[in-house]
Amino acid sequence: MAVSEKLISQDFAEQLEGLDIRLFEKIQSQTTERDKRSLLACQMATRTLRPNYTYLEIGSHLGGSLQPYLPDEQCRHIYSIDKRPPAQPDERGFNYEYHNNSTQRMLNNLKGISEPALAKITCIDEDARNIDLKNIEHRPQLCFIDGEHTDTACFTDFLFCLKALDRDGLLVFHDAPVVYNGLAQIVSYLQDRRIQFNAYNLPDTIFVIEINDFPVHRMPYIQEMLVNNHVGYLMSLQYNDQYRRFYNRSLFKWLRNLKVKMTKTHVSE
Repeated sequence: MAVSEKLISQDFAEQLEGLDIRLFEKIQSQTTERDKRSLLACQMATRTLRPNYTYLEIGSHLGGSLQPYLPDEQCRHIYSIDKRPPAQPDERGFNYEYHNNSTQRMLNNLKGISEPALAKITCIDEDARNIDLKNIEHRPQLCFIDGEHTDTACFTDFLFCLKALDRDGLLVFHDAPVVYNGLAQIVSYLQDRRIQFNAYNLPDTIFVIEINDFPVHRMPYIQEMLVNNHVGYLMSLQYNDQYRRFYNRSLFKWLRNLKVKMTKTHVSE
């Protein structure tokens, strides 16, 4: 390894250990600063538990969430799955549009981080439901699900990742306050099949599921986030506060009060 490559490797390791969100600065990522720290914590925990690991993500867009994995020498393989639609539905009630949404555009962005590291990326432009597991030659230990933000897609993406995942591994979801019904369905699925798991929220909108023996929650930087879990909890509630504000408009309040008076549900004996 050349001297410059050693320095880059050392700088990266120090940044990752410090959960330095500057690792996300070169490519736009639709994540908050605390989301970024949580994602780096999951990456740090994974490489601690599995010194040589594979990363898989669903929903790459510009490559923002891929960028910390390129300089990580312990990350040997990367799978980027994105069906690359011009627009896709969303549980918030409108379609999200993605202009010039192409794999080549993403790779051009990532080239600026590490062109040699592009060799470890396998791109699959397809819905996860249609992908043959034979295409996932290296079992991932860490999967990040950030594709179509509907409950149905959240669940089907989970099913694919669960099948692709190594025996022990980590499933990480973005925008939990949007796809919470899908996440509830996932938890029920795991419980019904008696699959060993631990599930929890990390700030701001990250939902984590440990499958089998993958105790990420024991890592100090994860434990700190869990002890102060009010951060993610309150953020999730505030994320959806717009719906409460809409529901509390004068007309709706008047209709609710009328219903309460007619049904007398406001009377206690």
